[in-house]
Amino acid sequence: MSQQSDSLLDAAAHLILEDDFGAVNVARVASYAGVSEDAVLEEFGSLDTLLVAMLNREFARIWRSIADHVERDPRGGLLSHIYRYTLAGVYERPLARALFLTDRDALNRIMRASHSFRYIPDFGVRAVFIERMKEAGMVRPEVDAEQLSAVLTAVSAGAALNAPHAELDLVIEGLAALLAEAVDADVDDTTPGKTIFFEYARTLARAPRRE
Repeated sequence: MSQQSDSLLDAAAHLILEDDFGAVNVARVASYAGVSEDAVLEEFGSLDTLLVAMLNREFARIWRSIADHVERDPRGGLLSHIYRYTLAGVYERPLARALFLTDRDALNRIMRASHSFRYIPDFGVRAVFIERMKEAGMVRPEVDAEQLSAVLTAVSAGAALNAPHAELDLVIEGLAALLAEAVDADVDDTTPGKTIFFEYARTLARAPRRE
């Protein structure tokens, strides 16, 4: 991606954060980036394409950050560690929080406008993922995957409503500590959990599905 492309994506992201999704148009993106409207259209072809590129860049950055943390952490294959890095990866990024958590309607409008897709990136912990972690010995066998997934979804939504705040790190660490105590299996090697997570992350980051 060219330097100008990055600048235009940065401009669109800034406008969403400073105003809202409805305030973004070609003229304002061009003005903020210091280029002409023709330059914006020459680079991306349309506002829709620019916004999709912005979304894809943000999504890729989030998963890259989460995956890097999981890979470097010797205990990174445990559910408590994966959950900690996922929460931090989303809630500490203003654009991600705005699109993925605060204004999902805007997120869907971006995708539908360009591809006729309905697409909401999922940063939750699905029951199927928890079941796979159980099978690999990373999660205690008595854990109810459906129940845990529902609880984590509710907790994550609550954390999103309060992010960012001064004690976000304490909230994330507290949730991770609870998971470690109640859910993580007592294992020395967490490599199987890392493998499952990387496979899971690839399914979430793949192209959106047509409905």
